[in-house]
Amino acid sequence: MNPNKLLLALLLSVSATVVPVNGANSSHIRTPLVNTGVIPDARGVVLAELKLRESEMIVSASKLTPGASVDVVIGGVVEATVTVRTDGKLSVKFKAPRPGRSEPLDFDPRGQTLSLAIGGVSVLEAPIAATGEPQGTLAAERANLTPSDGVAGRARAEYRVSRNGKRIFRVDVVRGGAGPFELFVAGVKRGDLTVRGVTAKIKFGVGSDDPGVLPLDFDPRGEVLDVISGGQVLFSGKLEALARGVNLSTPRLTASAITATALAGSGHASAKLRLDERARKHFSVEVEDVPVGAYDLFVDGVKVGTINVATVTGGTEGEIEFTSGDDDPDELPLTFDPLGKTLSIRQGADVFFESLFEGSLDDGAGRPAPEPASDSEEVLTSTGLDANAKATARYRVDADGRHKFDVEIEDVPAGNYTLTIAGTVRGTIRAIVTASGVEGEIEFDSKVEPGHRVLNFDPRGQLIEISNDAGVYFSHLLGSGSSTLPGGGSTSVPFETEVPLFNAGVDADGTARAELNQFADGTQNLQVRVEDVAAGSYDLSVGGTARGTIVVAIDGDGTRGDLEFETVPTSGHLLLDFTVAGAEIVVSQGGVTYFSRTFPNP
Repeated sequence: MNPNKLLLALLLSVSATVVPVNGANSSHIRTPLVNTGVIPDARGVVLAELKLRESEMIVSASKLTPGASVDVVIGGVVEATVTVRTDGKLSVKFKAPRPGRSEPLDFDPRGQTLSLAIGGVSVLEAPIAATGEPQGTLAAERANLTPSDGVAGRARAEYRVSRNGKRIFRVDVVRGGAGPFELFVAGVKRGDLTVRGVTAKIKFGVGSDDPGVLPLDFDPRGEVLDVISGGQVLFSGKLEALARGVNLSTPRLTASAITATALAGSGHASAKLRLDERARKHFSVEVEDVPVGAYDLFVDGVKVGTINVATVTGGTEGEIEFTSGDDDPDELPLTFDPLGKTLSIRQGADVFFESLFEGSLDDGAGRPAPEPASDSEEVLTSTGLDANAKATARYRVDADGRHKFDVEIEDVPAGNYTLTIAGTVRGTIRAIVTASGVEGEIEFDSKVEPGHRVLNFDPRGQLIEISNDAGVYFSHLLGSGSSTLPGGGSTSVPFETEVPLFNAGVDADGTARAELNQFADGTQNLQVRVEDVAAGSYDLSVGGTARGTIVVAIDGDGTRGDLEFETVPTSGHLLLDFTVAGAEIVVSQGGVTYFSRTFPNP
């Protein structure tokens, strides 16, 4: 059977029946594309099946102009360009995590507008798995909610769209306790679960005449769901199925210097492309020790931004940052793929830096290929499981092109430790008692040598983890630099935790969220944002202590205000010198609480 027909048959069968919630963590979508009127007879459809192990999306269209070049644009980014066949049809398949001959599905189409554009003009388009999707859409989104520490049972959520426009949203809790249970969506209470025996359920619908079904006047997809009992969060998670390569990945990093020209003098520039655990891409370019001023960044001859170089202690410095799939106001949207492209930093026609940005090289068999001599060593990031534990990783390339990689651990309990790199176990480190303490080491070499393992992989830019039965002791993205707190001492694991604050009911339309980020150097950033409440000043307290004032003002179609804290504050930010995890965050006005939540442990 044609793969397009096979996937369509699967989606039709999934969406036409009532699927039990125990088929959780998957996303099935069929969305017809809407004709914009440019080519009146054109039509198309998007089919997607996103699952943890493997996902694919197929975009098909017909009655297009034969031979035309069509861009598949998703969220404003061109993800593929296809030539229309002589019969006026096109079909392009995206796959993850192993695309093979297909296009890579390294983005999340959900919540984005997908369009087919010819010459920059949209011919067919539609929002995918989002409010405003066209009539005829079929969809089923299912996700597991994570239990809080010590909570038994399980909770699962499902959202379904039928071809006739009927919509169902339900949450089931099994063996979660006696209740009562409340359901919050994006911090807003939406209803109470009905308890029957060991099961608690709540169901919302549009176009449903079933008794006991609550009106579905909101879209929970992509939002955080919280099941609460007795004021405690029992289960929490996004209604967004996890799919490897789409919104779940093993972190990795590609970094390289950008070659300087004579105009750069003693200056240098570097580029980094990082993939985080949510499969988002972060691209940055940094310039140092060149004259103060504005420098344009070009990617394959196209200007993508400007780097402003300013005076800092010890010299000059400037940086530009891009991110995919996020709304970080401090970073530009990443609408291009820098890998394999020429990066150029210029002032007018003057080129200061220029070279190809490439990922890790290999010889086709996994072994690192010859390259110039180098020697780098990094302190690995400790998880805090053992406050005294230390680990280092060293990667060397000698003058003959021979690669060596070794990992050492110290001051851990004696025993065996598993070394995992990019999700693959690479060996065991045996830590033994020595005259100077407990030590262990494992060595790899691209040349076969007694006592060394064969280096048939490249760890650079990959996530390194060291663990035993007690848990993970170290987790570090090699290439991100040694991880230490300011002034030395313990290391820390990078994380990003964002949660909605619970609406207390004073302003039913308002929303608030808190986001805590920790970076590899141990610094932290806290942002609290309030939206769609009356303009004015709101008090923020964390852990019972007043921390500042959030000024909410008109912003576009609504209102918005935020307050940001950093352990090393930059302009406009406050000092973060208090503990956030485990503390209650409260937003109030005149002593009346509008939003509150105890921030979870990362």
